[in-house]
Amino acid sequence: MIRSRLTLAALAVLAPALAVVPARGAAPTRARPAPPAAAAASPPVAPAAEPARATPGFTGRWLLDIAASDLGKIRRPPLSRTDEILEQGPWIDVHSLSIRAEGDTARLDYRYRTDGEAVNTVRGQEVRTRGSREGRALRFESVAKLLMIEVRVIERWTLAAGGDSLRMSRESRSPLGNETQRLVFVRGH
Repeated sequence: MIRSRLTLAALAVLAPALAVVPARGAAPTRARPAPPAAAAASPPVAPAAEPARATPGFTGRWLLDIAASDLGKIRRPPLSRTDEILEQGPWIDVHSLSIRAEGDTARLDYRYRTDGEAVNTVRGQEVRTRGSREGRALRFESVAKLLMIEVRVIERWTLAAGGDSLRMSRESRSPLGNETQRLVFVRGH
């Protein structure tokens, strides 16, 4: 039982998409900003327009389909969860809101990069995530150290052909054991 609780605690720190941080009194989760732009001596340049996408992107309001999802060994599954995802170039901002059976609300904000490393602080723990694109899918590998234990989570985000559903597959590995989860979201309005 203790091993299972430690594994779940490790997952909550490392898997921000399922981590539940109380809204009141919780320290904000933050990502380190990108390095400052080149010297101000150069004239301002208008940002390049993003090329048109052949398929819908990850940006949008996503509602967790709990019945279609496999939440693994999570002790307190949410009654509902909404993720607001915003793609801005290589950055992906996620604002997650969960409501649990007890009626408490949990919010979590974090950032990923799709072309390199991002660092977030979740429940006081530094979580380093390296992201990459694999065709139309996104892959994120996160690492955190809890005491002397290294926990590694690999996530793969894929969109359905029409862009109306998002699947997040997650595998965690640590000396405490391995776990898998599959989250299925539908696009909200």
